[in-house]
Amino acid sequence: MEYPHANVDTHSPELFIRDIEFLNWHINHDKWSWFKYFTMPYAHRLELDFCCFDSDCWTTTTTEKGSGSATETCIDAVNGVLQITNAGADNDLDELVYGCECFQLVDNFELYAEVRLRIDDPDNADWWFGLITGNSFFTPPNDYVVFFGDVATGGDSVYFANAFNGAGNQVDTGIDLPDDTWYRFGFHWDGKGTIRWFVFTDAQEGGYCVATGSVTTYIVQDEELNVGFGIRNAEADAHSLDIDYLYVVQKRVTT
Repeated sequence: MEYPHANVDTHSPELFIRDIEFLNWHINHDKWSWFKYFTMPYAHRLELDFCCFDSDCWTTTTTEKGSGSATETCIDAVNGVLQITNAGADNDLDELVYGCECFQLVDNFELYAEVRLRIDDPDNADWWFGLITGNSFFTPPNDYVVFFGDVATGGDSVYFANAFNGAGNQVDTGIDLPDDTWYRFGFHWDGKGTIRWFVFTDAQEGGYCVATGSVTTYIVQDEELNVGFGIRNAEADAHSLDIDYLYVVQKRVTT
C-alpha cells in the first residue's frame, strides 16, 4: 500500500481513516463514512462524563448572597455525576462554561449537543444548558442556542430558545420537568439552515424521544460559542443541578 499510489506521470490521491490501522476510505466508504466522525481528523468532539471535575477548565459565574456557598463537585454516584449547588438566597446562581468559545454553526458542518441532567426542584429553580456567547445565560447574551427552565415564565416547563444579535425564538417543548428526574436534551445543526431540538426521557436505554421541533430563523453563525449550563434559585433556598454527561460534536471545520 502506497500513500498515495504512484503512477508513471501522476499521483492518484486517496483518503484514509488514520488510526492504529489505516483504512482506505474509497474501498470501505459505505461503512466508514459514518464511523470516521469518531476520529479526530474528521470531527471536533467534547465528551465529559464527570468522574472528576477540573475547575481550571471552566469559567464559573456565581452569586452568593444566602447561607452557604455555591459548590461544584463530582458526587459518589454511578456513571459519574457533577453536582452544582447554589447558596441559599433567592436569585443566587452558579453558571459554568467550558474552555474557550470553540464551536460555531458553520454552513456544511453539522453539529450535535446533548446533556443528561436533573434538577432537585424545577418548580423553584431556573436552569439552562447549551451554547452561548460569553460566560452567562442568566445575564442574557445576544447569541445562543439553549434549553432552559424559568420559574417566572412557566413553572417547571422546559423551553428551547435561540437568538442572533439579541432577537430570537422561544418554544415551549411541552415537557414539564419532574423533581429529581433524569432527562436528556439535545439539538442538531444540519449545516443547511435548520436546528432541530429533542427531549428524551430515560424510559429506555439511550433515551426515548418525547418531544421535538425545529427552527430556521435567528441562527447565530458569525460568533464562536461556549458550551455550558447553570442553575439559579427562584426562592430563598439552595437548589442543585446534576449533570451526568454532556457532549458536543461537530464535523471538523476546515474553511
